[in-house]
Amino acid sequence: MTRPRRHLPGQVAALTRRTHGRCFLLRPDAPMNAIAAYEFARSAERSDVELYVGVVMSNHLHLVVHDRQAKRSDFMRDAMSGISSVRNRVLDHHDSLWNRSQYGDTVLLDREALENHIVYVLLNPVKAGLVERAKDWPGFKIMPADWEKTVSVPRPESHYGDDQPETIEFKPRRPPGYDDMTLDEVVAHFEKLVKKGEKKIHREMARQNRTFLGVEGVLATDPLSSPNTPARRGEAAPRFAASDPALEEEAQVREKAFRDAYARERKRWLEGKKRCVFPCGTLWLRRNAPITCREG
Repeated sequence: MTRPRRHLPGQVAALTRRTHGRCFLLRPDAPMNAIAAYEFARSAERSDVELYVGVVMSNHLHLVVHDRQAKRSDFMRDAMSGISSVRNRVLDHHDSLWNRSQYGDTVLLDREALENHIVYVLLNPVKAGLVERAKDWPGFKIMPADWEKTVSVPRPESHYGDDQPETIEFKPRRPPGYDDMTLDEVVAHFEKLVKKGEKKIHREMARQNRTFLGVEGVLATDPLSSPNTPARRGEAAPRFAASDPALEEEAQVREKAFRDAYARERKRWLEGKKRCVFPCGTLWLRRNAPITCREG
């Protein structure tokens, strides 16, 4: 049965971040997992960003979030800064943890785009040839089985002061767009999609005569090393993703209209003109200057 397409409420976004030099600085050892869980929980609480799924790979990470208050930039700033600061101390690493590019940010416009990206994120360790099953990845991850379960995340024992919260409660949420299904049905639906994806990857690995590195091999990786394979070019995240090209084109038109209106009003504001009214969606300037914005 074909499910109806549904637009998603608010800003549902896929976020990515890569390490400096593609090094395996996020190797999924116990300290790294504890740091990631604590920083994501703390940053989500501060910014009111809801997390649906996430996987921290050895040299990059993926998240799918619901940004209700237009604060995912704050969420990423706080989480990435916290992870970088503490992880560098753990590794005695004195260079930047993250690469110089901004984090990737793709707005997911309908349920099909959301579903495809959730499965893509969960299958990342399998597609990379690291573990046979998504659930076997030893690093920080949020899986469908975690949805709507409250977790008490403890403060990591080392490298955090007593002035930081001892525990933070954190609840990964089920994704929107599945109101016609119970939580158990949604979880089973995604677990079935992940299992189907794993089988497809296994067949491809067999055709290429490749084997999986395995958990022991992943944990034995030197975090200061980097992949032997050359970096791919053109990896910039698309601004929008949708199963319907018309929906994606509509979003691009809206964004261009916003940017044009913002540029015109900012020019007038810098010239000292009065009665400047910025378009709805203006964020940084609204927080940091006494400006007026149109209502949404």
